[in-house]
Amino acid sequence: MSFTDRVQIHVQAGRGGHGCLSFRREAHTPKGGPDGGNGGRGGDVLLIADEQLTDLTPFRTRVHHKAPAGGDGEGRNRHGRNGEVLEVHVPPGTRVMRDGHEVAMLEEPGDSASVARGGGGGVGNRAFRSSTHRAPRVTVPGEDGEEAWIVLEMRLPVDVAIIGLPNSGKTALLNALTGAHATVAPYPHTTDEPALGPLEDDFGVIHLVADLPGLAADGTERRGAALGQLERATVVLHCLDASDPEDPADRLARVREGVATWMPEGAREVVVATKCDLAPAPPEADFATSAETGEGIPALRAELITWLS
Repeated sequence: MSFTDRVQIHVQAGRGGHGCLSFRREAHTPKGGPDGGNGGRGGDVLLIADEQLTDLTPFRTRVHHKAPAGGDGEGRNRHGRNGEVLEVHVPPGTRVMRDGHEVAMLEEPGDSASVARGGGGGVGNRAFRSSTHRAPRVTVPGEDGEEAWIVLEMRLPVDVAIIGLPNSGKTALLNALTGAHATVAPYPHTTDEPALGPLEDDFGVIHLVADLPGLAADGTERRGAALGQLERATVVLHCLDASDPEDPADRLARVREGVATWMPEGAREVVVATKCDLAPAPPEADFATSAETGEGIPALRAELITWLS
């Protein structure tokens, strides 16, 4: 199943248990008085970041998440149990949106956020007894739990994002820079989900490099694009196929327009000419590279490490 970084789900907290209407009835105690207990509180819905999850694909089929209700009160002053908290596990890096506003960001494993609060428990008739009202027949029902549609957006901790038009050498560049083994083929749209590779600096710190698919040949977003992963990037590499006869400036403009929505503010943009073993690099390029021969790869890798460090 393809990579999923954005889903909409429905969360519903548990209803509070109802208060009980009851009177004590025992031998030799004909007027024992009210003894109806209170209802329990409904369960909350809690999102928890879980490092075992890598994306939001499970939520494509699991849309509705409902917490248990609280137990109803009972006679003999027995209160209903509280509903259990419903834990919904999401990958680290998940942003929670409600009504277009961010309500939580679960960055690290173990981070949590309550997204729906359980309803309050009802009140039994025992609570309404007084010196002037010894046989109350009044109870309060449990409250409904909160419910809402929320949007989850998962963002990988990408340090270097590789973007470009289809078949511009993005995946080959990723493999050459990081030693990754992502699939490379001589036709467009080979990559249908982010391909990742590690780049280690001089201090042993691992930086994540990602080939981000999602642009069509005309620069528009394809279905299932993962361009939102750009948002956390420090460096953005624009791949420009040196062997493509089309005007490189036009190609760059289409890419920039296509990713403008997700382009991180302050990120360093670098234009990398690829396939320079087949043709000279255009003047728009900052680096000339060839994944086939290794040309320019060490220099680009060294510059990336310098920028990231």
